[in-house]
Amino acid sequence: MSKKKKVLLLIQSGYSARNFILSGFLNHSNFDFVFWSDQDYIEQYGIENQFVKLPEYEYNSKVNLLLKIKNRAELYFNVKRTGNKNYLSYLIGIYKNQPLRSRLRNNLISSIAGFYANEKGIENLDKPLYKRIRKTNYYTKCKDQLKKEAPDVVYCTHQRASNALAPMLAARDLGIKTICFIHSWDNIPKGVQLVKADEYFVWSLYMKDEMIEHYPFINENNIKVTGTPQFTYYFEDEYRLERSEFLNQFKLDTEKRYILFSGNDKTTSPNDPVYLSDLCKSVKELNKEEDIYRVLFRPNPIDRNEGFDTVLDEFSDVATEIKPDWFGTDVFLWNKGGPSKKDVSLLINTIIHSDLIVNMGSTMALDAAILGKPSCYINYDVESTFDWSVERTYKFIHFKMIKDIDPVFWINNRKTRLEVLREALTHSESKKEGREQWINRATQLPIKGTIERMWKHLA
Repeated sequence: MSKKKKVLLLIQSGYSARNFILSGFLNHSNFDFVFWSDQDYIEQYGIENQFVKLPEYEYNSKVNLLLKIKNRAELYFNVKRTGNKNYLSYLIGIYKNQPLRSRLRNNLISSIAGFYANEKGIENLDKPLYKRIRKTNYYTKCKDQLKKEAPDVVYCTHQRASNALAPMLAARDLGIKTICFIHSWDNIPKGVQLVKADEYFVWSLYMKDEMIEHYPFINENNIKVTGTPQFTYYFEDEYRLERSEFLNQFKLDTEKRYILFSGNDKTTSPNDPVYLSDLCKSVKELNKEEDIYRVLFRPNPIDRNEGFDTVLDEFSDVATEIKPDWFGTDVFLWNKGGPSKKDVSLLINTIIHSDLIVNMGSTMALDAAILGKPSCYINYDVESTFDWSVERTYKFIHFKMIKDIDPVFWINNRKTRLEVLREALTHSESKKEGREQWINRATQLPIKGTIERMWKHLA
């Protein structure tokens, strides 16, 4: 019998833990999957795999500065390369007045990044970055763990995790093969491909082309199209409930029809409470014709805007919050807690038992499309104390994927939101072709073959 290939799964986010544990990825007899993580809650999934606790991460201001410079240099280079200034939208925060110290630091980062904003310059930034990382205790301790565990492969499940840099660098320094999975469909244009690896696993051919365009120094043969594990369990019976069983959990009327509002994190859409309020008002207008619609609200589990509470109190007669079920922390942080199996069921059933999903540019519209449901994207501004606008958001480069296929209904005007909602509820099939094209661009099909494709490339 041949020896099992030992794969260290570097997991540093709750979403990654969920995706790789619940998708069936671990169920291969020829691989010995070992968790290498700082996420203690992982063991609450009931895994039988070995768990190696990562050393405690030490924040290093010089490493952090170099990462910010590199990120900005990549975005500046992409502006030069394409002539598209929308890459700079990723750099703008939501607060209008920054402290003087922050502005000065920002100007310093911009000046240095501008100097390195070319293909060679970006690669050259790796030298001082890796030199600084190698001097940290965190890197040394990661390297010692790797020597002890002696894996065949280190598989990083999220390319944006800054505390994955040292473990992956240590693995490469020891000659261990490294693979990095690109976590989300919208990540590549953002200039946040922090983790260097021997190979990259991406969701689709579209994403592979994006990788080649944005990182020309990566050999295209080292970019493997696998799909993403996060959709594989959407069709598993164990996570699906009958409509009455699901709604009865929350004392909801099974005779009503439901519209789901999915909340963003505050940085992405700080005015979400206003949009939820507008939706509730629209539902009350719809119900004047016939009292049939209600609103389900699922907040972002890692950043719940405090403004939602006032709206939920005001519209308690039509809106119900379906709170995410995460373990690991009461205050949700992206690297300190993870979704439970119950939350997977909540997510899936909240979508499939809703007639329509409404949000401001959220990936939940893609989840809805995969589950056969239509979505509305909110595309109008409201009065705000934040330095933010929908126009800037939808100029983000990653929305290029959908602009020529139109998979969602657009609420472009506050005054016409009722009209668009009616259209989406009664003519959802008009966007069906666009939804199917989005799915084809976003992830390799068939979805059920994702894990087998990952195993094949790992082998």
